[in-house]
Amino acid sequence: MIKRIIQTFIVLSVLNNVLVIYYWRDTQYDPSNIDFLLYFGILPLLICLLLLTPYFIYKAVKSYKQRQQEQKDRAHKSLQAQQQELENKEELDQAIEDYTLNIFSAAAWHSFGENAEILQHMKQFKSPELDSELLNRFGLPILTYRIHSVDRLLEENRTNEEMLPTLREQRIQQLIQQQLQQHEESLSLISEQLKRSALFYDHELAYQYRMHPGWIQENYCEDEENIASNPTAASRLNRLNLHILLVDHMTGDWSDLYQEQLISQIQQQYALLPAQIHIEFHFLSADRAYSALLDLVQEISGQSHEISLIIMADSEIDQDCLDQQFWQNEEYIAAEYTASWCLSAHDLEVEGMMPSRILTLSKYVTDLYAYLGQNQVDLSYQLEQAHPFLVFLDEATQSKTMKIIQEKFTNIDFEPEHTIYPQSYLGHTQQLAAVFAAMMSSYLYDNVITISYSTQQESSYLCFKNKESDQLNEISLVA
Repeated sequence: MIKRIIQTFIVLSVLNNVLVIYYWRDTQYDPSNIDFLLYFGILPLLICLLLLTPYFIYKAVKSYKQRQQEQKDRAHKSLQAQQQELENKEELDQAIEDYTLNIFSAAAWHSFGENAEILQHMKQFKSPELDSELLNRFGLPILTYRIHSVDRLLEENRTNEEMLPTLREQRIQQLIQQQLQQHEESLSLISEQLKRSALFYDHELAYQYRMHPGWIQENYCEDEENIASNPTAASRLNRLNLHILLVDHMTGDWSDLYQEQLISQIQQQYALLPAQIHIEFHFLSADRAYSALLDLVQEISGQSHEISLIIMADSEIDQDCLDQQFWQNEEYIAAEYTASWCLSAHDLEVEGMMPSRILTLSKYVTDLYAYLGQNQVDLSYQLEQAHPFLVFLDEATQSKTMKIIQEKFTNIDFEPEHTIYPQSYLGHTQQLAAVFAAMMSSYLYDNVITISYSTQQESSYLCFKNKESDQLNEISLVA
């Protein structure tokens, strides 16, 4: 800044001096010592100040806004720390609670690729790329984690764009649609189970399905005896729940019509009745997103006759959105990513579907090392390997966070190659970063045990048992 001011003053002084000298020469003016001071010293300084006044005002306003934002952030963090301390004190007096669920299918998408491919690039420390469309305040390309396939999907579905208020919402909806496609096989089997369950357990829904155009059988006979004898016994399944996790400031921009469109899409594609489809949008802030995920997992574990699909999605690949961010951070790195789980309570069975993971949410675990010992989990084998098995869900740049992590893992003698920080590969698009990182933890297939940790929930752990590997007795822990 000082360099620019000096350069400006020098240029203006040279121009001013040249013009004054030529003027005096043409008018044959005999300047005094005061004239020299006035025209060669004070006048260039005044001109420089006049030209730079808007810049000084801009910097002063920006500095004022930053100080206000920093004060708000400090107050918010202080309040959050107090609340977290109170919660931790309450948790010390509570017994450990376990909630077990089945994960039937999972999917994830990032600019690095899909599913396990994302973690492979994270382990290789892949960096963001220069964006071909987005620019900073100086008109220069910026670094982003853009999923280029989303651009192609938007081109293919351009006819619906006039219904969407922002480009960001369009991209997020495309991320959600892509995740729904990844679960098509699971959703097909779920729809069949819902239909059989309705025919066997619910007389009213059974009648609606028999009248439903997508569920009319060619050999069906309108006979009351046949109606009673046709249904076969099946595990009861009452409803499909679709939980969509979005950032909280999307509340005002999000289209209310999209929920109706999703219900209609699932209803038509899988020939389901609207009564058996429930869609709920969760608009989450950065400090509550991860705890909201754990609360949702706990809620689903108690739904013995319902199955759920959780989809989280976020995108800031939008020039209008970034223009607002550049006021606070000129080096802002935007990203977009999505992940999903299809899961249910542990005692729920769906014909044709085998869980790929057994998920257990353990709450109020105050001593991780003791907890692992009580569950006979031995980390010695993995500590000898070079594969990462510790997934930290917080930012690695905060010294306070690293201090807490060191305290929590005091008795686990791990090396840097045993750790991975997914948030570091999500740029500054961080509101749902902890949720994405937690859902990505299940893709570290090389491990006997995977442990992820977040300071947002110091005493809660998500534990995975990998059913796809040959090591059926091994568990992975995610905090």
